[in-house]
Amino acid sequence: MNTSRAEYVQRINRTMDYIDEHLAEPLPLDRLAGVAAFSKYHFHRLFLAHVGETPGQYIQRLRLEKAAMLVLANRERSITDIAFSVGFSDVAAFTRAFRLAHGMSATRYRQNRNFGISDRNPGKEADAADAYDSDISITLRRNDMSELSMKPFPAKSVDVRDRGEMTVAYVRHTGPYFGDEALFGRLFTTLYKWANPRNLVQRGVTEEIVIYHDDPDTVDPQKLRISCGITVPPETEVSGEIGKLTLPPGLYAEARFVVDATQFGGAWSWVYGVWLPDSGYQPDDRQCYEKYFDTEPEDEIDGTTGRTFTVDICIPVTPL
Repeated sequence: MNTSRAEYVQRINRTMDYIDEHLAEPLPLDRLAGVAAFSKYHFHRLFLAHVGETPGQYIQRLRLEKAAMLVLANRERSITDIAFSVGFSDVAAFTRAFRLAHGMSATRYRQNRNFGISDRNPGKEADAADAYDSDISITLRRNDMSELSMKPFPAKSVDVRDRGEMTVAYVRHTGPYFGDEALFGRLFTTLYKWANPRNLVQRGVTEEIVIYHDDPDTVDPQKLRISCGITVPPETEVSGEIGKLTLPPGLYAEARFVVDATQFGGAWSWVYGVWLPDSGYQPDDRQCYEKYFDTEPEDEIDGTTGRTFTVDICIPVTPL
């Protein structure tokens, strides 16, 4: 294990130890990110890539496992007291979560169970995670991703570049977007209809940018925000549905992939779970984005079903 990966593992392990030691307390993402010394913007993805569960799922599972043990080991102790002792602030939320995890109420579990026997319903633990902590939620909100591949696969190449400030004119969408080629096509079509008459599109120079403003693992799909944009001169005037933002300068890791619409999740998983830990870098708080290229002279993002995309996943980084 190289020094860089060892540092990532050490930080995640430190966070897991902290969770064990503070299970009865509120554990919001920003607090855990601070323990890990990672940016809170990226911590959720890094934890998921390394542990195989989101922080919310991991904490929920540990709390319910400890609760089940206490229910059996301390049969005179009230269920309410046990719920509070493992970090639930709401007894009703605990009751729902326990039933989903074990297929019965905690009271019945105590009455019917002996040590070493379990009626655990595999896969159900995560279903209750929404209820226990408003600061941490779960990937089950991604109920539109059944056809998408999250299995990591490697980039064609990765370069770390010191990029200057970029001005981006964009059209924004709020709502679900996973695997929806037609949506991205409509957004870019609107943008190009505005940009072409203003001579803002230069083949081979203009970059197509997709910015993900929210972490899809922690935000309800109906509230997810994306901006589809192109790079423009800083003095460009915009109005109406066309907005303008600035991406700050600094180091970016640019991982190049050739993917179809179902494979973006796997590409992001590889960057966070495979490349970053071995890279000697860590992500910082600047905005991530995807950058697209004109692979053919007349090519634009047009929503054509089944097409492949040459894309750079761009992660702002600092030395570890």
